[in-house]
Amino acid sequence: MDRRWMNERRMSEEYDKGVSQFLQYVEQNAKSVNGTYFCPCVRCLNQIRQDLGNVRDHLFMYGIMRTYTVWTWHGEVLEQPTTSRGTNYVEEWMSDHLEDMIRDVGEDNFGRANLYDTLINDSEQPLFPGCSNFTRLSSTLKLFSLKARNGWTDKSFTELLELLKEMLPENNTLPIRNYE
Repeated sequence: MDRRWMNERRMSEEYDKGVSQFLQYVEQNAKSVNGTYFCPCVRCLNQIRQDLGNVRDHLFMYGIMRTYTVWTWHGEVLEQPTTSRGTNYVEEWMSDHLEDMIRDVGEDNFGRANLYDTLINDSEQPLFPGCSNFTRLSSTLKLFSLKARNGWTDKSFTELLELLKEMLPENNTLPIRNYE
């Protein structure tokens, strides 16, 4: 769907049509909670749920977040790029660049806490017995990426880790603290 409307003046015909198309998309693709959806206006920032009428009003009163170009909170799935081998590009990149990332941290730091051995071990240790999609390191890096992109506090991130630890199968290796 064309998203150029997001940068138009809010009183323009293009913006009005774009908002209508967005709301139709939301109604068809997003999960509602008691008839409410996350509002992507610059005031609510996809953190407050509104009914579609209020979402529409907010989009005209406050405008839409212009950086919200992949509508993940409204049912759009971000396709992850793959390599010619068909594997996840991000995971392959992390695997290929793990040593570079470790080297960037610096050898002096590794000597103090056996960090190198810990990172290598975490990159090979499955998240839980039988898990082939995530290692302790890959899951932690993905969660930290979410934390950084969404501005989560250390406290909220720790609470999320504790909850996920409880939700995952027994013997999972997910850390339960932000600093772990």
